[in-house]
Formats: sequence, C-alpha cells, structure tokens
Amino acid sequence: MGSCISIHLKDKRDDPLEIRSCSEGDLSRLLEMYATFSPKPASQGLPPQDPEACRRWVQKLLKEGENLLAWKGGRVIGHVSLLPDYKKKDGEFLIFVDRAHRNRGVGRALTYVALKRAAELCLKTIWLTVESYNFRAIHLYKKCAFQTCGQDECERKMVCTI
Repeated sequence: MGSCISIHLKDKRDDPLEIRSCSEGDLSRLLEMYATFSPKPASQGLPPQDPEACRRWVQKLLKEGENLLAWKGGRVIGHVSLLPDYKKKDGEFLIFVDRAHRNRGVGRALTYVALKRAAELCLKTIWLTVESYNFRAIHLYKKCAFQTCGQDECERKMVCTI
C-alpha cells in the first residue's frame, strides 16, 4: 500500500477499533480471521473454503490490491481490498467482516476509509458485486453511496462514484 493508514475509532458498542493498512507481515493474522470465517464461502465462492486456496487468494489480494484491516484486541475482524485498474480509473471492492463483529459499524468504517483511499489513488469509480439476497450488505453499500447498475436473479453490480 502506498500510504500508511492508521485510524482509531469506536464501534457502535463503544468498543475500540483500529483500521490500518495491511502489510505482508499481517498475512498470518488475516488468515486466522478467514480460517474461522462464517459462512464459508460467504459470497460468490469467497473466501475459499480450502485453507491453501484461501492462502493463495489472500496473497494475491495483498500483491495486487490496496488492503485495509479492522483490528480489535490484536485480532483482525475485518478486511477490505481495493483492486485498482488505473487505466480505467476504477477498482473492484471486496469486504469481509467477522460474523461476531457485524452490525457494529465495522463494515461502514472500512468502506469509508477504502473510498477515501480510492480518491487518493485518483480512481473515479469503485464497483462490486453482491448476491441479490444479501440485503444487509446491500443496505450498507447504499448508505456508503453505492448505486445498483446491473442485476440478475443471483447478483447485482453496484458502483460508487468517487
């Protein structure tokens, strides 16, 4: 990641939370979160169920993307990856929050920090795909200024203009 991000805040339960840039040194902690992630796969086959496939997937995200982690008490509880396409000035957005920490503002905080980072990278739009029945995630994305730009019976594509 080009710049080092470290933001301290509180979740909806007033518990301390830190959002910071992810580095290669965070790989084992990130894999710990995905090892117990539920449901698996959560969305569109991600995160991969097989531990080795999951490791390769995370390593690829760390190599190709801009990654942020949400930390609580020395544990990774959330992960965002922006996969930029600098030629198109856009990027794909992926987010995963540990089940025990959902509905506490972690996803929204990670999303806002990721959108700020996308602006710093001079990206014009961020897009994602989400399963059509994942109403909780869709609600979060709408709160963060994503709009639906395509949909079928299985998933919808959403985009946020930076």
